Amino acid sequence: MGRIVTIIGTRPEIIKMAPVVKALDRLPHEHVLVHSGQHYDMLMDRIFFEDMRLREPDHQFALQDQPPHLQVATTMRHVAGVAVGADLVLVHGDTNTTVAGALLANKLGRVLGHVEAGIRSFDKTMPEEVNRIVADQLSDLLFAPTPTARDNLRQENVRRGVSVVGNSVIDALRANLALAVRRSDILEKLDLRPRGYLVLTFHRAENVDDPKRLARALRAFEAAAKAAGLPIIFPIHPRTAKNLRRFGLEKRAGTIESLRRIEPTGYLDMLRLEKDAALILTDSGGLQEEGCYFRVPCVTLRENTERPETLSIHANVLAGTEPARVAAAVRRQMAVARTWRNPYGNGTTSRRIASIVDKTLG
Repeated sequence: MGRIVTIIGTRPEIIKMAPVVKALDRLPHEHVLVHSGQHYDMLMDRIFFEDMRLREPDHQFALQDQPPHLQVATTMRHVAGVAVGADLVLVHGDTNTTVAGALLANKLGRVLGHVEAGIRSFDKTMPEEVNRIVADQLSDLLFAPTPTARDNLRQENVRRGVSVVGNSVIDALRANLALAVRRSDILEKLDLRPRGYLVLTFHRAENVDDPKRLARALRAFEAAAKAAGLPIIFPIHPRTAKNLRRFGLEKRAGTIESLRRIEPTGYLDMLRLEKDAALILTDSGGLQEEGCYFRVPCVTLRENTERPETLSIHANVLAGTEPARVAAAVRRQMAVARTWRNPYGNGTTSRRIASIVDKTLG
């Protein structure tokens, strides 16, 4: 029997790794779950664990508001005592928790697995891009979500240990969508009708930490609502809310009548909002994937994406934050035919990952 240590730290990682954790728990190996608390909010974390019906972590701590370099160092220090006894360390995605786990596994000489390996924005000014590259270069098992991700790894001379397994976000959606439809009453609470609103998420550092860019984004939101002729539902990220106040933009945001800011939602409520939206506006990677599955068109408020599959099937378009460009993208996507096929697999990703891990441990 081997020992697996899985390290997560953010709410997107909770969502995407929940099916993988459950699949690994069914193996005849010891499985230790560590939560770094990189997005630490006790209430929100509890809601996400409950929504995903995911067991409590075996070890948990809170990184809170530490700068990135300290998040990496703190995670390595906290997890070292757990990982030293591991046969295999598993990380996900592109966060500071990811790169900390990858570096730790390498220094301890442990087998490292990386879920969502090979995705690339080709923009190294993004901290996430650097984290992805580092994790992939150190990994022994690389679980690529798509053939495009596999090809990216080949371009970087990473060929051994690569498996195209799909994206575990589809496993999570398939496991939870019916439950979300039954349990979530968020549309009723907000007095919304299906396809009668846009849903918006906006939180990336490059977008919200610059006052000029954030002010421009507010104008873009207003332009998007006018272009669609629909209100925008905006579950506002704590970082974005904090910076609206910090930069004196709170009042300006309040003048946009079509922008309805609400508190961050749990996973099931967010699924219901996404599924029934007319369009998704986002700078998040996960919502690009989820919108693709729901066949809800997406406008990404960035200049690049590590999800190019969504662009090639016309489920998504890049628009940046310039208001006229965003408005044009909204009009285009509102008219797009929702006939694309989901490129992220059939919901068997977690089982495929668990099978490869099991064979590796023998």
